Amino acid sequence: MKFDHLFVVVPCQGLENFDLHRQEDEAEQLLSAWSVLWHPLLLAKARIIPNWMPAATPPLDLSGHLVILPDCCESSLPDGWLSQAEAAGGCVLKNFRRREDMLTAALEKLEGGQATVDPDLAADFLALGYCHLQVEVLTRKMRYTSNLDEPALQAAALAAADAAVQGDAATARRELQSAFDRLHEAREDSQPVELRLLDLTLVASSTLGVSLREELAGAIPRNLLVSGAVVEEMAQREPETLAALKRALAAETAALMGGEYDEAALPLLTPEDIRLGLCRGLAAYTKHLDRRPVFFGRRRFGLTPALPQILDRLGFAGAFHCTLDDGRFPVGNQSRIQWEGSDGTTIKAIGCLPVDAGRAESFLRLADKLNDAISLDQTGTVVFAHWPGKSSPWYDDLRRIAAYGSVLGKFVSISEYFKETALSGQRSHHKPDQYHSPYLKQDVAANRRDPISRWSRYFRRRAMLDAWQSLRTLAAVCERKAEGTNDECGMMNDELSAATAAAIEDSSNSDDACAALDDRIGSLLREGLAGFAQTVVGRMASTERGLLAVNPSSFQQQAHVSLGSTLSENEMALVDVPAMGFAWVGAGETRPAPTVERRGWFGKHKPQEPPPLAEENLLRNEFFEVRFDPHTGSIRSISDYYSRNPRLAQQIALRLPCDNEPGAERNYSIMAADELKVTSAGPVLGEMVSRGRLLDHEGRRLAGFRQTTRAWRGSRAIELQIELDIDRQPGENPWDSYYAARFAWKDETVSLYRSVNMANVATELTHIESPHFLDIRRDKLRTTLLCGGLPYHRRFGPRKLDTLLVVQGETARSFSLGIGIDVPHPMAAALAMLAPPLTLSDQPPPPLPTGWLFHLDCRNVFATHWEPLLAAGSAAGVFRVRLLETDGCGVQLGLRCFRAVQSARKINPGNIPPVELVVEGDRISVPIGPHQWIEVEVELKMP
Repeated sequence: MKFDHLFVVVPCQGLENFDLHRQEDEAEQLLSAWSVLWHPLLLAKARIIPNWMPAATPPLDLSGHLVILPDCCESSLPDGWLSQAEAAGGCVLKNFRRREDMLTAALEKLEGGQATVDPDLAADFLALGYCHLQVEVLTRKMRYTSNLDEPALQAAALAAADAAVQGDAATARRELQSAFDRLHEAREDSQPVELRLLDLTLVASSTLGVSLREELAGAIPRNLLVSGAVVEEMAQREPETLAALKRALAAETAALMGGEYDEAALPLLTPEDIRLGLCRGLAAYTKHLDRRPVFFGRRRFGLTPALPQILDRLGFAGAFHCTLDDGRFPVGNQSRIQWEGSDGTTIKAIGCLPVDAGRAESFLRLADKLNDAISLDQTGTVVFAHWPGKSSPWYDDLRRIAAYGSVLGKFVSISEYFKETALSGQRSHHKPDQYHSPYLKQDVAANRRDPISRWSRYFRRRAMLDAWQSLRTLAAVCERKAEGTNDECGMMNDELSAATAAAIEDSSNSDDACAALDDRIGSLLREGLAGFAQTVVGRMASTERGLLAVNPSSFQQQAHVSLGSTLSENEMALVDVPAMGFAWVGAGETRPAPTVERRGWFGKHKPQEPPPLAEENLLRNEFFEVRFDPHTGSIRSISDYYSRNPRLAQQIALRLPCDNEPGAERNYSIMAADELKVTSAGPVLGEMVSRGRLLDHEGRRLAGFRQTTRAWRGSRAIELQIELDIDRQPGENPWDSYYAARFAWKDETVSLYRSVNMANVATELTHIESPHFLDIRRDKLRTTLLCGGLPYHRRFGPRKLDTLLVVQGETARSFSLGIGIDVPHPMAAALAMLAPPLTLSDQPPPPLPTGWLFHLDCRNVFATHWEPLLAAGSAAGVFRVRLLETDGCGVQLGLRCFRAVQSARKINPGNIPPVELVVEGDRISVPIGPHQWIEVEVELKMP
């Protein structure tokens, strides 16, 4: 059949009101129908370029017309039009979705049969058709009339088609270049903006074979988002792919993005673990690729305001401020930004949402995306994300278009992008509440074991590893001569990194692996404690024996220790242990007498015998009073002795799902106490145990509970130990059905603060992630929930909050929490709960009964890492410490050492030279800004 006209039916009256937001099937049909008609055989026979017709008012005379009708347009056609078209001799193709099927049907109708055309060259013609559609729609989206030189475009397209049919590929591509130039002129005439396109190829262990090698063989610059673990697996399993990647990197047709070894849940980790994961990942890249990524990126959600300063310190030049799975993060209208972290550090970043290159609907809406990039974006950027070999044919069209010019944009590598946009980018400071992860829902949906308690185990293991690292450093810097080398320190850091990674991935470990990990960490800690004790005690010959309490934390702690052979109350003692120090106590030395007179127990002036720490329905110490409900076993109120107002109430409950009012506060279980008794009345420990059942509103048992509440003399923290015996499992939605510790307070005007990567920040979220603490503040009153590593909390209105204990998939039934009353620094209290002082019995007395090695005089600054710097044959006493400010208040920190300081310097990132710090005797003056995390190297004067 001979065709004189080529038409596609569109579902609009004009291209200016073309609705581009279509479902995937409709989008593929529309794109296929438009581009198929640009095949060189059809152009050469028809001697005219394709055109479009509105579905509502199509022409009636269709003699010699080839018309492609997408399914979405058929309902808009006039009645009887299809039969009229066939009667008039027109050819209407419909009920096709895939472009290949549509093209086959069109060529079968062509008079003279099918000639042979180079398939690769024919694909360039189809790309020309797609480009024509985008330019025409984009021009109208920008509210311009089309200024396309259609005669010139038609002449070039037909000349190219003739050459292609004749087998003259060189001439065909030259004429195609002319056709693309005409489209480029039309686009630039309306808006002369340079558009930049970034290909983001996602690489996983399942995509390491042929598909990835084919991607790497292309000429278009590709940015590979790949983790260190996948690179390591590639080296072991796909050496051919690794070699192809090395060639592409050397030819600069590929660029690396990534940085981490595994994509861990960064918002829930400590800064040290974020750094360890990045260092481990960078080591894997360097080992197998002889280079490392300088641009950070990740596919899984994991953005946090702590990242910019960590990335900057590790030598990253930029970041991808976007992730590709669920979760919430801030997105502006600018692609190129200066991402400002919580401490004020900025790092250049790409902040636009990627386009899914595997879906047709993304490419139907491309004109909208380009219009936004031209009109709103200072740098005019579009990012396309896809898996190797999983992109749509329209993305291949876009790559072919880019090979002929930048009519729809120029593909660039991420390094080229940042070079070309060096002077662009707005400063973007985002609050922590603007980032919200999907981790809990993802873990429950994937049936991962222990989505909640694995975090408690991680933080406790992490605290033990921190203690081990600190003890090793303290022992090393105390030696008169270095007995180790930097290689040994590196091995220690490798051990720390491996143990930390295993702790983070707890849910993927078997029970035996978890037990082995605990044994391994416990063995390391015992080794470090024994080494430190040997350093402190030395070789003193003494028959006297006692207990050595050691505090490897950078803040003072109180130890509750047993000095006798039994755990009776009369054998317990309170020991104040200085920060980074020790205290030795002989047997019976500091046992508190049960009738010691104290002044001012309740603010009174006359001496009096202190009351018992526990009695019926009541628990107390010097700072607070806890009253219990004898009928439910819950905490009715916690109050102090000054304001006398109730601070907090607490109970245990199962929240049941309800379809009537999703998200409403309703349908909680009821506590019923079977027993409430005092198990310790003092003088050191007050303890109350309540046992009972959780019932539904019909009286049916849902679970059994046992809650142990403890108050230690001299402590501002109330300890809660909750044990559950569950009969009914929670529902599927972990944020809407769960067992929880419920808290309520009276004042609606309080402010709520939470921990984010150990930083103390205000929050107004409903679904809260905070593994260390939640601080409830009003004026000078502070009530702090010490989470013990339990990260997930849900707030209801201004006065209630649930700390989630059990959701689907959770196997733990025992949980530890704390409540601090007027704790001055919540992070210190939270860390103290996770890492109390360590004790070693049967120790001879040291030269002094108590002592410290290092001291920080600002309580809002914590030492997150201590590391000895040793070289064979050199003097000891050289170490590195990393310091973190947690409360958002810049300070002039004083770091005191157990010996006079020879020199100290602050290590800066990149090529910035270190800054010498002021030293006065044993004190180093260290300026540190709000939420800043800095590194200091110190050399002591050793005898």
